[in-house]
Amino acid sequence: MKKLLIIVAMLAGLGAIETRLNGAHAAPGAAGFPEVVEGDKLRFGNLIVELFGIRAPKPGMICRAGSVEFQCGAAASQALDRIIDNYAIKCQQVSDVQLFPMLTECTIGRNDLNRLILRAGWAMVDMVSCDSHPSCATYLRDQEFAKENRKGIWMGTPPSELVALAAKPTLEEIQSADDKAKRKANGDSPRHLFGSAFTVDLAEDMKRANAPDRTLLSFLENTF
Repeated sequence: MKKLLIIVAMLAGLGAIETRLNGAHAAPGAAGFPEVVEGDKLRFGNLIVELFGIRAPKPGMICRAGSVEFQCGAAASQALDRIIDNYAIKCQQVSDVQLFPMLTECTIGRNDLNRLILRAGWAMVDMVSCDSHPSCATYLRDQEFAKENRKGIWMGTPPSELVALAAKPTLEEIQSADDKAKRKANGDSPRHLFGSAFTVDLAEDMKRANAPDRTLLSFLENTF
């Protein structure tokens, strides 16, 4: 009997050690019912996470569908809010480099949240991370599905700023970034061209400021 108790105690101790080790190696992340911050960002309490592998329109970005312009950053946020509608979301950290916001991969049930957003047409595949992402080929097919069916941002023309964010940098852009980093490391200050000519179209600015909000749910219909 005494030997049996010793064996049970040893097994219990090993189980506790294994549990601690598994907890130590578990990837950080978040789970629960988040709030939508942007079309590719969620807030779990005080923690903001960014979806790895996609780029959604940012606030202020303009999409064009025919002759109509609308705020597709706000529309993308509304679409994501409808996608996650009262479902629990689980996110796991995928990068130790970017922590604020935490870069994560998220699931809704057994579904990859990125795929749902891409197929609804409210994000683009982030080609910068595509080479290192195991789901890149699947994401590209989801994006093509949305384009062919004219969903979300593909109802018309996506904002050029979003296209630039999602595109893989060219060799010239990489070299330019390296040069800037070297100049910064050497203490060189950038030159500000205060004397360069520029124009301000006040009438056009006022027209945009007073334009009606085109982000309403009419732009979200038929996108799911």
